[in-house]
Amino acid sequence: MIQKNHIYFILCTASIVLSITALILNIKTVPLIKKQHLITKQIQILKEKNQHLHYKIQKESTFENIEKKAQALNMVYLPSKKIKHIYLSKKTPADEK
Repeated sequence: MIQKNHIYFILCTASIVLSITALILNIKTVPLIKKQHLITKQIQILKEKNQHLHYKIQKESTFENIEKKAQALNMVYLPSKKIKHIYLSKKTPADEK
């Protein structure tokens, strides 16, 4: 009977110690979990900002907007019809001698 009570006492003590240890670990991990959720929210916000900036760049890089910006900066647009291309022969000066 004494040995049975001794075993019950050891088992109860061990379960209480393990429960307290688990509670301590849980208390220490709660701030880490909160930080992880905060960082996850920040990542989501940054992804949304990045997507918005990609859209803004795409919207501003249209041909019409580029032409307007060029006119505002007094840049001259040279249409391709006015450009004359000169095609060089494949002969080198050494071949002619």
